[in-house]
Amino acid sequence: MTHREKQGWIIVASLFVTLSLVFGGGYSTGGIFVSPLIKHFGWSRTKVSTLQGLLAICAGVFAPFVGWLLDRVEARVVMGTGAVIAATAYLLASIANSYPVILAAYLMMGVGLACATLLPCAMLISNWFETRRGVAMALAFCGTSFGGMLMTLLGTYAITHFGGWRAGYRTLAAPMLLIATPLLILTVRTRPPGATPAAPVATSGDALPGLEVRDSVRTRSFWLLCVMQLVIGTVGASVALHLIAFLIDRRYTAQAAASIFSLLLVCGAIGKLLMGALADRIGARITLALNYAFMGVAMVLLPRAGSGGFLAGFVIFYGLAFGGALVLIPIVQVDSLGLKRFGSVAGLAGFFQTVGAAVGPIVTGRIFDLMGSYTLAFQVFLLLAVIGAAATLMCLPLETEQARLVPVHTTAA
Repeated sequence: MTHREKQGWIIVASLFVTLSLVFGGGYSTGGIFVSPLIKHFGWSRTKVSTLQGLLAICAGVFAPFVGWLLDRVEARVVMGTGAVIAATAYLLASIANSYPVILAAYLMMGVGLACATLLPCAMLISNWFETRRGVAMALAFCGTSFGGMLMTLLGTYAITHFGGWRAGYRTLAAPMLLIATPLLILTVRTRPPGATPAAPVATSGDALPGLEVRDSVRTRSFWLLCVMQLVIGTVGASVALHLIAFLIDRRYTAQAAASIFSLLLVCGAIGKLLMGALADRIGARITLALNYAFMGVAMVLLPRAGSGGFLAGFVIFYGLAFGGALVLIPIVQVDSLGLKRFGSVAGLAGFFQTVGAAVGPIVTGRIFDLMGSYTLAFQVFLLLAVIGAAATLMCLPLETEQARLVPVHTTAA
């Protein structure tokens, strides 16, 4: 193993830990606070859902700036700052006594997640790996599943045994600050040495293959990526926030519901590994379309989750689908638009994911408040899964997108 390969896998391990603690603790645990906050403050599910929704909006608004920043500043600086912001956000939430203060904490968490988690991790893996990009991306992004499982159980235990939801927020904040932050600063580098001519981050990307931002936004693949991001954001955030409450409504205990959610995340980790390896063999585009098909099957099974068999089927199919999508969308972006301005382009496309993640949970909560059921929401998610699969199959390779742009440049000249 060469020094570059060794350093690349060290970065993968660091990103795994970061996603486990920061994303797993700061985003995947949103559902465990729904019932405690409703009980303490007397809020509706719609109002509680706005916290996670506005968190996503903040992350989405901030994502293009984070992408622009990552193309110009060392990733360890951006990510380390994000981890500190995320920890501070939950410490603020733990002392809140009103909706505006908790809302401010969730908005801060949105900024922290944008800086420290999905977008920068995808950019780092894309820069450091070529032939084994799918496996490397899968291993790193398993942190979102493992962390979601671990931090959900840890947060639930803290809420139950150590003083309620305030203790839950404090418990989740500590490892972000004490473990993730120093690890990022010590191990992360934006690009491998020798990958581009010696230059600052701001200019070294010029030598990489791919399209400039202005050209990327004129391609069909960019807008299809936006659709794919919107679908995964809407469905993923809505299920993550409302699944535990849905299961409690189906007469599962809070602890059992949290355990089922954790099991879902385990399947998500398996899905990342399987789909990442499959993408290296048959291509990310076909594999991602398969993921959306699995998501559609899961949405058919979820309304019948009162039965153990249907619930098990949902956990398996949805875990494979959602886990794989997080790994595969960045690879599809590289295949269609290249690495040159990965951060900036991913930030723009990722905005649509966070729009979906913002609107989806709120609309889902509103559907429940009006109809007393999540059934209509699950039907909408099924339709979105079909749209996501179609958008994926319509994406084009980088060479094709470059060829389609040439006539425009020639005419302009």
